[in-house]
Amino acid sequence: MASVAAPKSGAATPKKSVASPKRGVASPKDGAKRAKAEMYRRLVLEAAERTFAERGFEVAKIQDIAQAAGLAPGTLYTVFPGKQEIYAAIQEQRGREIFERIYAAIQGYESVVDACRRGIDAYVRSLAERPFFLRMHLREGISWTSPSGRRSGEEVANWQRGTTLAAGILQMGIDRGYLVADDPPEVLLKMLVAAHQVQLQDWLDRGADAGEIGALIARMQSHFVRAFVRADGEIPAAPSAR
Repeated sequence: MASVAAPKSGAATPKKSVASPKRGVASPKDGAKRAKAEMYRRLVLEAAERTFAERGFEVAKIQDIAQAAGLAPGTLYTVFPGKQEIYAAIQEQRGREIFERIYAAIQGYESVVDACRRGIDAYVRSLAERPFFLRMHLREGISWTSPSGRRSGEEVANWQRGTTLAAGILQMGIDRGYLVADDPPEVLLKMLVAAHQVQLQDWLDRGADAGEIGALIARMQSHFVRAFVRADGEIPAAPSAR
């Protein structure tokens, strides 16, 4: 390690310089502020998801969300400027979580039919395990087959990303002779998604029993096989529910 040479006798002693504060280094106080802001953000998103699910976006007020989060409205406004931004943040977070789970589930599939079954399993479990988000999503009263009517750019981006992934798998199934080719993959996907929307709404209406999730997934997978898999195609055995 290099050393600093002592000044020669008679030489002027250099003045000590005052070190300037390092930029980009957070102080403990800054870290505490960020941790508190992140805690507030989490509380707001959880409360807003419940509030939107129970009351709907239009009816819900910032005061309702703040009360459900146990925060003063002024504290809520320190992390979100308004209701629309809260809604968009929920869509971004949940959309990312669900897409990542589906993408991970379909890796290493044995066949296109297997990939579709795995995707249905991951998709349904992701929504059923987030009943407030599912109820909030269904309460909007829009078709899941189209990006029309969605409230945020994040929601549209989630729809486009999921549609691209699913339509690509269906196209592969058509190309390899597993799936019916009567319609383009985008149309097949719309029919599949519409059926899922109906089945998930029915599950919620009947009480959203977590013990029925496995049976719900099995029915959706069975519907997919009956409606879209060619009768003369090889159908691998259904994977066991996780």
